[in-house]
Amino acid sequence: MKDLALLKKEKERLESITNLPIKRSRQHYLRFSLPDTYQKLIDLEIEEDYSMGYASQAGFRASTCTPFYFYDLDFEIQTPLKIFPFAVMDTTLNDYMKLTPKQSLGKIRDLKNEVKKVNGTFITLFHNESLSAYQRWRGWSRLYGSMLKISKSS
Repeated sequence: MKDLALLKKEKERLESITNLPIKRSRQHYLRFSLPDTYQKLIDLEIEEDYSMGYASQAGFRASTCTPFYFYDLDFEIQTPLKIFPFAVMDTTLNDYMKLTPKQSLGKIRDLKNEVKKVNGTFITLFHNESLSAYQRWRGWSRLYGSMLKISKSS
């Protein structure tokens, strides 16, 4: 996370494996540090980042649901890195807020409706594990399917 040379090496390795340019990023919240993370992503020519959000609560960490270009206060410039804030994460609902899948769907619906009012971009973050129905994730794959239906509706 702090070693730009290693990050560059990892990005190049991933590009060689996938045979595709890597232009998007999402960092784990424990590995996300402002402005350092974004400055490194810019150095790596990453164009989009999807890390901006809260771990412990629903809502917008950047106070907006509209993608924006990162403004680097250290250098007083708007950068080419576009930030896509997310509204809510599966672990926030389950682990921090202790909501059931049904309660979570209500929360997701409310957030989606608020985003719609301002013509914003509704982004959620779900981990592979939450779709597994294993232990603490029972019922969450069904929630995910319901969320997709809500998201597609106007």
